[in-house]
Amino acid sequence: MKTCMYLRKSRAEDLSDTTGDTLRRHRETLEETARSMQLTICGVYEEVVSGEDLYARPEMLRLLRDVRDGACEAVLCMDIDRLGRGTMSQQGVILETFKEAGVRIITPQKTYDLRDEMDEDYTELQTFFARKELKLIKKRMRRGVERTAADGGYLANAPYGYEKTREGRLPTLKIQEDEAVYVRQMFLAYANGEGAPAIAAFLNACGAHPRRSESFTRGAVMNILRNPVYTGTVIWNRRRFLRSGGQSPGCRKIENSREQWVITRGKHPAIVAQELFDRVQARMQSRSKPSGTGRELVNPFAGLIRCANCGGLMQLRPRANRPGGYLLCERAGCCPSCNFSDAADALRNALRPLLRRIPIQPDTPDPCDQRRERLLLDAEKRLRTQEGRLCTLLEAGIYSPALYEERRRILLTQREKLSEQLSRLSTATDNQRDEKTLTAEDALNGASPAEENRLWRLLVRSILCRSERGPDGNHVCFEVQLRCSPDASQL
Repeated sequence: MKTCMYLRKSRAEDLSDTTGDTLRRHRETLEETARSMQLTICGVYEEVVSGEDLYARPEMLRLLRDVRDGACEAVLCMDIDRLGRGTMSQQGVILETFKEAGVRIITPQKTYDLRDEMDEDYTELQTFFARKELKLIKKRMRRGVERTAADGGYLANAPYGYEKTREGRLPTLKIQEDEAVYVRQMFLAYANGEGAPAIAAFLNACGAHPRRSESFTRGAVMNILRNPVYTGTVIWNRRRFLRSGGQSPGCRKIENSREQWVITRGKHPAIVAQELFDRVQARMQSRSKPSGTGRELVNPFAGLIRCANCGGLMQLRPRANRPGGYLLCERAGCCPSCNFSDAADALRNALRPLLRRIPIQPDTPDPCDQRRERLLLDAEKRLRTQEGRLCTLLEAGIYSPALYEERRRILLTQREKLSEQLSRLSTATDNQRDEKTLTAEDALNGASPAEENRLWRLLVRSILCRSERGPDGNHVCFEVQLRCSPDASQL
């Protein structure tokens, strides 16, 4: 029987053991099971990741694709909850995939055939208990993290200038002096009037390197200057992360209110004095600009233009006493800046032929047509009212039958004329729409930057900007990656 082997270990499990030892023991157990059952292993899928989120597990997603494609007849794993113990919907995706493909789940204890009603019920029961166990594990871990933070321990990755250590059983930090010297220089330079870009350029010239990138940027310097850990303080529960849901593995960072923070004096030594840290924060506050939330968008290509060298988003920066502004990569020295107005015009001109090929249907009809139709409908309503009055006058004996018929013929003639006018109006409106087919280019004309940005985001996935300095100025070229083909049905 062709069988795939799936191995998974959560980072939160077996903290006293190494990941390699755990997976090795699991592999040996499964290989022994395969030999005893005479299974043919046709593929091995191995990963170290939590089973909580299906779409953050690339090997599991690859296994499900192979199961759907009929690559195996069974999947061998240590237990049902190794396949996943996240939400009911995600567990349902896994079990339904196995059931529809007719693929069995084999563990050292039992073989499950989800097409069998008893096995299906037993599997659903096991997945229910797996979810409950996950909730208990998360609850215990959260209590442990809260206790560690309250005792002054530090659980996150060590920030620049520190390295992780332990004080007894409590995780904490110790100073890494070759990096701490640059941290002190950053705080002193900023407190004495230097800007973050100048500090980043100085650090790069000195040969300093951050932990997760090749060089310091303005953003990296600002993050260090804002971090209270350098004063010996530990802050926990400052932010939380919400999963984006669906088939996206990403998550969204949300700042908690200050009342929810847990602020304690850490066990680790301070690199900078509290007084210096406060001076830096005061200067930052005096130079800070209001948040962009609620302000009008000015860059129609916001979030779309990326640097071709490093992949980072290009930012629109204003120019003192000059209109337009310029596009700048935040990574110092990565690529020359370019004039934003020229870049935006070039992109619009390049994309206009695409916009002309996309027909759109206007949301609102012509207001003149609306007014004419409303007047005609009002006139028809008045005629119906007059017909009712004719009947009343006839019944009251005020109108004779002959006079009633004469008046009624006049009203019927007027109604026929109104019906013809309404029909002609509807035909004329349809003809006008047929003669003038609006395109996405018409929507672009006169659109605000925010409306234009929404239009570009429908069409464009990203725009790579490559800027090079030449003897006659900067040369800029763009590579546009479209989100969809120019078909109105896909827009």
